[in-house]
Amino acid sequence: MTHTTGHACGTQDGNHTHGPGAASYPDFEWDDLYTGDGSDTAAPDPTLLAPADGLPPGRALDLGCGAGGNALALAERGWRVTGVDLAPRAIASTRASACARGLDDRIELAVADSATWQPETAYDFALSSYALPPRGPARTATLAVLATALAPSGILALGEWDEDACDWGEPGDLATLAELTEALTGLGLDIVRAERQVVPRIQHPSEDHAVIVIARKPHDTLEATR
Repeated sequence: MTHTTGHACGTQDGNHTHGPGAASYPDFEWDDLYTGDGSDTAAPDPTLLAPADGLPPGRALDLGCGAGGNALALAERGWRVTGVDLAPRAIASTRASACARGLDDRIELAVADSATWQPETAYDFALSSYALPPRGPARTATLAVLATALAPSGILALGEWDEDACDWGEPGDLATLAELTEALTGLGLDIVRAERQVVPRIQHPSEDHAVIVIARKPHDTLEATR
């Protein structure tokens, strides 16, 4: 896959190929969810951003950033943020909103597949907001990317729709608390908090059930120098 990473008001992203989420839904056009002009940038998710409140602003990753609500909120709090999404118009919306808010020097963006994108630095905080691919190799790889991207002592905040409580979605689309905690523990992370919650549906006037996992990379994790 070819993609360009750059500051939000810099050059536009180059050629791209949709990633594993799109491959899992071959008849679904992810770009159709986004306007590309920033008008669809939603309010940030306070539940998933709360773990960052106790951290000094550093480098943050929003993997599956959509139209950028969470990434922009982190940038406004002083973080330097990398936003990654497989939908070019999602990245275009994030870019437009970042430029409009004067945050272009704090946000870098990439059109990329969450399962194969590789971080070029270590992040103090990483976020995945209802953005995992369906259960299978792409989900496994995306969770590994998140774990790899964390610096020692870095925090991951992950939210997904609760397969055990939601009455919608195809088999494997949603997630269970046991699945996520087991996977992240297997990747060497310590679980700080794992719970099921009723949360607002993003950009929808209703509530639904989610699983929220907050995890930390141990400080003594051996990392290759990047």
